[in-house]
Amino acid sequence: MEFSKVLGKILAFFYRKLKHANDKIERIKKQQFFEGEKIFIPENLIIRNFHFGNGNLRIYCKKNVSIHDYCILQGSGTIYIGENSFIGQYSVIGCNQEIRIGNNVLVAQSVSIRDTDHNIDSAIELINMQGIKTAPVLIEDDVWIGHGVVITRGVRIGKGAVIGANAVVTKDIPEYAIAVGVPAKIIKYRNGDKSAL
Repeated sequence: MEFSKVLGKILAFFYRKLKHANDKIERIKKQQFFEGEKIFIPENLIIRNFHFGNGNLRIYCKKNVSIHDYCILQGSGTIYIGENSFIGQYSVIGCNQEIRIGNNVLVAQSVSIRDTDHNIDSAIELINMQGIKTAPVLIEDDVWIGHGVVITRGVRIGKGAVIGANAVVTKDIPEYAIAVGVPAKIIKYRNGDKSAL
């Protein structure tokens, strides 16, 4: 077989793959999961609706949002992602009420952000029959969330804060704080403020 025919078949194969990926992304956008412009959505993004009372998952992105490979966005609430924000590979955002991510936020790989917990109050009733409890999560502008961080329901992370790798955030983190550990504790402030230490 001539080289030009082989090359033609290879190019046709990659064209079909690219067209399939673009078609999938357009289907996602048409389902009105996303609103915004210049949004990077990978073909392998997973979106799952959970039906915990308040309907379908809604996702609103401002411009220049970048969501990377194998992320999972799931739930029945509303996710807001601000301008120029980045969600790293393998991250999971589970939202049954509201999660707000501000502008210029860096979310590293394998991060878990959830506004929901299972109820566990009864030792008699099965856990999966006790329902859920939710509280909004707010991540303000210019925050860096390190690799493997877990952010739990009801948490507010203040503007300019940094959360170190593998930390578990169970309480609010003030502006410009650097927090590490399990559970996350403040070790210093980026702006030199020592009054809260």
